[in-house]
Amino acid sequence: MATLVSSNSPLARVLYSFLLFCLLSSVKKDNAVEGTKAYFHTLKINSRPLLDVCKESSKGTSVLNKGSASLKVVHKYGPCYRHKRSIPPPSFIEILRRDKLRVDSIIQSRRSMNWARNVEHMKSGIPFRGLSKDTISDYVVNIGLGTPTKEVPLIFDTGSGLIWTQCKPCKPCYGNAPVFDPTKSTSFKGIPCSSKQCLRIEEAVCSSNSKCSYIVGYVDNTTSTGIYATETITFNQSNYDFRNILIGCSNQISGDLDQDNSGILGLNRQPISFPSQTADKFNELFSYCIPSTPGSTGYLTFGGEVSTDVKFSPVSNRAASSDYDIEMTGISVGGRKLLIDVSVFKIRCAIDSGTVFTRLPPKAYKALRSMFREMMKSYPLVDIDETLDTCYNFRNYKTVTIPAVSVFFKGGVEVDINVSGIMFGDVESKVYCLAFAALDEEYAIFGNVQQQTYTLVFDGARERIGFAPGGCD
Repeated sequence: MATLVSSNSPLARVLYSFLLFCLLSSVKKDNAVEGTKAYFHTLKINSRPLLDVCKESSKGTSVLNKGSASLKVVHKYGPCYRHKRSIPPPSFIEILRRDKLRVDSIIQSRRSMNWARNVEHMKSGIPFRGLSKDTISDYVVNIGLGTPTKEVPLIFDTGSGLIWTQCKPCKPCYGNAPVFDPTKSTSFKGIPCSSKQCLRIEEAVCSSNSKCSYIVGYVDNTTSTGIYATETITFNQSNYDFRNILIGCSNQISGDLDQDNSGILGLNRQPISFPSQTADKFNELFSYCIPSTPGSTGYLTFGGEVSTDVKFSPVSNRAASSDYDIEMTGISVGGRKLLIDVSVFKIRCAIDSGTVFTRLPPKAYKALRSMFREMMKSYPLVDIDETLDTCYNFRNYKTVTIPAVSVFFKGGVEVDINVSGIMFGDVESKVYCLAFAALDEEYAIFGNVQQQTYTLVFDGARERIGFAPGGCD
């Protein structure tokens, strides 16, 4: 097994620098022999680490520009993140561990309705969410909260509904992130249990103090406890104010407290999510672009007009009312469409902003792995982890040639994966892995490294999800 860089080393502190494609001095796409339809990325490897400098995306607006409101997306371990970072980025192995926890929790929450123990969660008044707070995402947006405005960094998450932030007095708080003080905001209004608004909130818990409260439970035993309130949210970059938005004001958080974000901006299809609450203004339409490196910026945009560059796939009719699931239809490697029976893809595929690596049905993954290994047979395979099982040692190479990978979705949508989403690895050891893994026969997940540089458009009103290349970075 190759030796991986420690999360405490100086190299690990530089911009998540285990990403292979942060180190490439040249990238080009070559045509293979005519008729094979094979494409390859030829990459020159450079061992120089990135400088700790924020690079603003040259494409800072999305394909939804007219009449839209935008937030800048930054990586919480990158130089574009303004808030104090007290801990080094996680190591390669730690990222794999956290991502597996995220995936396991997504699957567990989707199956939980059939579990007797979930009934006990509901009886106890603790809404069971399933997603681990520690694994939601590393991508953050800064919003203004309250009057006067207090900036808070929130993880944006397509797998969550509730918008919540830590509030004073909290016991304990995430000490490295801003804490909102509701007593200093003239627009903060707590919701009483007797109100019609509280009665409409499915997850509300009413206690003896008559405050409309919530307890959000996660599968890793993390919980966020607080009260519901309405507050003003401001997008400083767009000069937008959204009044009377339902939020969770958390005064007690249990679990991993070593965090640098204040809470979560929920983006799923639940009524309490931000897209649902602003539907009268933006018609449940939003988009985002995740940059290819932690040193660059992306965006999260609400509303606007959809460009003709966007190609849409319908939300699956098997998807839960809160989920963004579409149907994958195929995969190509090096321009060659893999021979996978269509029945393999007749499952829900979640488009998730927090999962790192794409998870595929076992038969689809085996076909991808087989073709990828065949096209990479000149490079030495190494054994690193059971999740990412196709890894290579590039230590003795100045250049490497890897096959392009494309993923197809229902509706004729083809997503050519950016080079940063094909392989993922460790800089110091120069061991890099195919950034896909097997899951099971019931679900698939399209991860955020495969989403990088694309604009993803979520059109809740028309129940479709779109993709457009060249969105950022």
